[in-house]
Amino acid sequence: MQNNDKVLSSGEVRAFIFEIINEMSDAEMRQLLKDLENWQKSKFEMRQYPRRSTYVDITYSSDQRRIFEDFVRNISAGGLYIETNLVTELGQKLTMTFSNPDSGDPVKVLGKVIRVDSSGIGVKFNKLLSDL
Repeated sequence: MQNNDKVLSSGEVRAFIFEIINEMSDAEMRQLLKDLENWQKSKFEMRQYPRRSTYVDITYSSDQRRIFEDFVRNISAGGLYIETNLVTELGQKLTMTFSNPDSGDPVKVLGKVIRVDSSGIGVKFNKLLSDL
């Protein structure tokens, strides 16, 4: 940034980033994408709760009017990853229902979308699920 003394709004930051990207070559943009993907992956690899792979059905909704059905790819006491093509926003609140992978008991939980990528969404539970 040219003026480090000025506090930029998120819109100004976004515009500045787009301006920089628009001046990059294709090779530079591909490298930036690779670096950002690695940064995002390393950020989420530092987990508080161990996750495990699973494959269970899940139904979820953000507004109770439209209910979506997909699959949980991995889960921990703190959250889960839903394999989906659904376009969603970071911070979106979800109500989710799925079966406990160990007991088969139904679980209904609230959470917030904290990760969005091309394969799905990462959701952090509002409260820990100690029996997972």
